[in-house]
Amino acid sequence: MTRRLTRRGALAAAGALALGGCLDGGRDRGFWDDPPSLDTAGMSRATEAPVPDRPRLVPVSIGSGVSAAFADRVDRLLDPIPEPLTAETLPNGALREQIAEGRAAARDALPAPEESLPPLRRAERFATARGHAATAVGTWAGVTAEGDPRGVTDGVGAVRNRAAETLETLPGGASDPLVGAAVYGPIERWLDVALRRDLVGGPAGVAESADPLRAGETVGDVERVQSRVEVGRHLRDRYRASLAAPRTVDGPLREAAERVGSEVGDRLRELHGSDGDRLRGSPGTDAFLDSRPVARDAPSVSLLSRANYRTFEDLRFDPVPIDDWIPDHPATALTRTALARVRLRALAALAARIEDGETLFPADAAAVEAERDAAIRSVAGLVTSANPLARWLGGRFRPLFAERDAALAESDPDARTVAGAFAAYRWIGLVARETDPVLASVGEAFESPDA
Repeated sequence: MTRRLTRRGALAAAGALALGGCLDGGRDRGFWDDPPSLDTAGMSRATEAPVPDRPRLVPVSIGSGVSAAFADRVDRLLDPIPEPLTAETLPNGALREQIAEGRAAARDALPAPEESLPPLRRAERFATARGHAATAVGTWAGVTAEGDPRGVTDGVGAVRNRAAETLETLPGGASDPLVGAAVYGPIERWLDVALRRDLVGGPAGVAESADPLRAGETVGDVERVQSRVEVGRHLRDRYRASLAAPRTVDGPLREAAERVGSEVGDRLRELHGSDGDRLRGSPGTDAFLDSRPVARDAPSVSLLSRANYRTFEDLRFDPVPIDDWIPDHPATALTRTALARVRLRALAALAARIEDGETLFPADAAAVEAERDAAIRSVAGLVTSANPLARWLGGRFRPLFAERDAALAESDPDARTVAGAFAAYRWIGLVARETDPVLASVGEAFESPDA
C-alpha cells in the first residue's frame, strides 16, 4: 500500500522531482518506493493506432513555381561543397562534421514535389532545408581562401527589416476572424520569434574573423528566417487573392483575445492570491490542490508538475493580454491565449483527479492502449473540426504523442516509463476536452455587439 502524506509535503516532493528527482532521504516513503506491480510485456502494441494527421490551417497551397525556386535555392547553396568531403580536403573533423550533417539534413528536410503536406508544414520543411544548407555552405565558406560566409545570404539587418515589414501587414483580410487567426497566426509567430530570438546579431550578422562553426550557424539562422519571410508573404498574398469578400479581422481578433485573456487573468489571480504582481510566474503545483492527502511522486503528481512548468514557461513569453497589456500581433495573441486558457483548465481538471486519489498508474497494457486510443480520438476530433481554432489547438496537441510513443516502442520499457506514457496520454485527453468551453468563449466574443 502506498503511503500518503499532506498536500504540502507531496508537492515539495514533486518540486524536488522536477529539479532532478532527488528526494529527501526517505523520511516518507513515496509512490515509487513500493509501486504496484505491472507487466510491461507487449507495451509496444499500445502504440499501433496512428496519430492523427497534421491539420490544414491555410486554405491555399504554395505555388509550384515557388516550391521549385525554394528547392533550387537549396541545390545552389550546397553546390560549392565538394562531394564527398574527405579528411584530405578538410582535415578539421568538427568542421567537416558540421558541413556533412548540414548537407544531409538539408536534403532530408526538402519536401518532394509529390509529397502531400499541409501548406504550413511544407513551408517549415523548406525553411529547415534552406537553414541546414546555409549552415553547411557558410561553414565551408569560412574555411576556404576564396569563400566568405557573409556572401552566402543577406545580412541580419536586411532580413530583420523584411520580417518587420511583413509583420506590419498582418493580419490581413480574411473570410472570417477564426480563419484569419489560423492563417495568419503561425506566420506572425514565425516572424515574431525570429525578431526576438533568431536575428539578434548586429547588422552584418557574421564578423570577418568569426569562428567558422559559429559563422555557419548564424548564416543558417538568417537563411531560415529569410525563407519564412518569403513563404509567409507568398501564402498571405495567395490567401488574400482567393477571397471574394474579405473582412477586416484585426479588431475582432483583439477583442476575442482580450475576452479569453481576461479569463486567464482571473484564473491566475485565483492561483497567486495576494501575490498578484507576478501573474505570469508559476504559482507552484501547491496552488492547484487543497489540503487533502495525495500520493507523493505518483505519476499523476509528476504530470501535474511537468504540465504546470510547461504552461507557465510559455505564459512568461506568450502574447496573452492580461490586465491592460495589448499584444502587437492579434492572430498570435488569440491562438496563444486560447492555448493558455485550455492548459489552465486542464491543470484544474488534473488536480481534481489527484485529489480524488488518482495516481495514473496503469493496470496493464490494455489500459495504456485504451488511454492512448481515447487521446487519439480526442485529438482527431480537433484536427478535423470545422472550427479553425480547434484545428490549430489539435495541431499543438498531436506532437505530444511522439516522445511517449517512442519510449513504449522500446523492447523492454520499465514501469516508470510506462506510467509516464499513460499519464501523458491522459493529459492529451484532458487538454483536448477542455477546448470546447474556450472555443465557446471565443465564439461569444465574436458574436458580441462590439465585435
